[in-house]
Amino acid sequence: MTNLLHPADGRSTAPTVPTTSDAVRGTTLARLRHRRHLDALLIGVLAAVISGAFLWVPSVWYDEAATVISATRSWGQLWQMIQTVDLVHATYYAFMHLWFDVFPYSPISLRVPSTIVTGLAAALTVVLARTLADRRTAVVAGLLFCLIPRVTWMGGEGRSYAFSALFAVALTLVLVTASRRTAQVGETRTRASAVRWWVAYAVLAVVSVLFFLYVAFVVVGHGVTMLVQWRRERRLRASAGSVAGARDAPAPAPAPLVGGPHGARGSFVGWFAGAAVAALASLPVVYFTSEQSGQVGWLDRLSFATINQVLTTQWFYQNDRFAVFGWMLVVASLVVVVAGLVPRARGLVAVVLPWMIVPTVGLVGVSLVTEPLYSPRYLTFGTPAVAIMMAVAVAAIPWRRVIALVLLLAVVLTAPTWERQRQPEAKDSAAWNQVADLVREQRALEPAGTDEGVVFGPVRRHPKATSRIIENTYPAAFEGMSDFTLETPAAETGGLWEVQYPLEDVIDRTDDLDVVWLITSDKQDWRPRVTADLAAKGFHVADEWHLTRTNVLKYER
Repeated sequence: MTNLLHPADGRSTAPTVPTTSDAVRGTTLARLRHRRHLDALLIGVLAAVISGAFLWVPSVWYDEAATVISATRSWGQLWQMIQTVDLVHATYYAFMHLWFDVFPYSPISLRVPSTIVTGLAAALTVVLARTLADRRTAVVAGLLFCLIPRVTWMGGEGRSYAFSALFAVALTLVLVTASRRTAQVGETRTRASAVRWWVAYAVLAVVSVLFFLYVAFVVVGHGVTMLVQWRRERRLRASAGSVAGARDAPAPAPAPLVGGPHGARGSFVGWFAGAAVAALASLPVVYFTSEQSGQVGWLDRLSFATINQVLTTQWFYQNDRFAVFGWMLVVASLVVVVAGLVPRARGLVAVVLPWMIVPTVGLVGVSLVTEPLYSPRYLTFGTPAVAIMMAVAVAAIPWRRVIALVLLLAVVLTAPTWERQRQPEAKDSAAWNQVADLVREQRALEPAGTDEGVVFGPVRRHPKATSRIIENTYPAAFEGMSDFTLETPAAETGGLWEVQYPLEDVIDRTDDLDVVWLITSDKQDWRPRVTADLAAKGFHVADEWHLTRTNVLKYER
């Protein structure tokens, strides 16, 4: 059976006397290691290119607007805000604040970090799969990761989902490394070397949870892996002891699953200590975040639809065919491993499968017994595990051309979703960029010196926000306009959104204006009331446009 803590090829770590042939082999191994890293680098770049291509085309939407409105505040204003809302995203907003300091906000700069991080997650997926299995499995896993619909989505999303996937795979890689160092204590490693890796695991776990709270479930999944490995090692040793006793001979040490005198028990203890430290360090954030649980009140209670969300939407976003393809490969991988056709993959599955299953079961379970917390996109961090599980069956195919055909099929299946994700209205049917383009083009036709104002009405599907969210995300189109209904800007409210006056209370502020614009939802339609209020000041509707979910009106005196 493949050893979780030892290299997949089973090479001994015992020291040898150097020879000329050893030197030659050392040079060859160095080249192979270089090529392994080259695989990770190339696939990382490919993932960034695929997920980042045409990321500027779709309009910014509500969730991304929350990032913009939060991360462009001053540090003091951001601190004030997270005390009332979105504490769960505070670390991500702080990162984006620093990012915007270097690369000022635009829809492109908003999404580029996710694109870069998606490439890093792909690269680490290759490294992890190579560490647990072999080069073929690693390359296939990396390529499949690039094509998973949820991955192509997260790479162009100005939120923290790509970061959650990166942290999940990085945590798992550190776990495996720490476990192997623990197993080698007394042989080729010192105890301090192992401890340093478990400290790194604890620190990374804290950072991961601060970036995306639900990554904590990955740590729990790692605990399941460590516990199963420890129990299996104990059974193997007990079995070997009973066989030796029946022969009246000393019991030989069984071939350990995790190896080394400290083996799985030491690894479990190391994980437990790291997880406990991370839990204690994260406890204040978890507590205060629970106090803001009302902000996820929009989540639906679990129903039969949740089954489809788990099986399809969660990882194979908007692509039922790719979901069938993906699950067929996952099941095939399990069959291959159980049948013993690819022994080296057993250790891989022991690490990856809990990562896939435990967070989903945990989040769904919590949603069943408390308030709804499950949303398919919250489990985005499971995509590297899905890719690795899919890859086991594909890599087991002995014919490279067949592997290439499977990967080509994956490309064909994911292409329609990739194309839909890059349409102008791909994100929740938002057409805010079209609204901004329309306003900018029409304003360019006006005579110089025209005094303009704007009334922001409701925005579709979001009862607490107004269409001012379009100005927040595309400010250039509205530059120079009088926002005469604004009472308190969002950054000064301590919350996410601004406070504005009713139009009738500030209608006299239109006395010096030549043009007034109205941006309003096509469902919560303010057109009749605003038209009547402005008519009292001598304004009439000069033009009107109907865009997706939004009405735009231009009033002239």
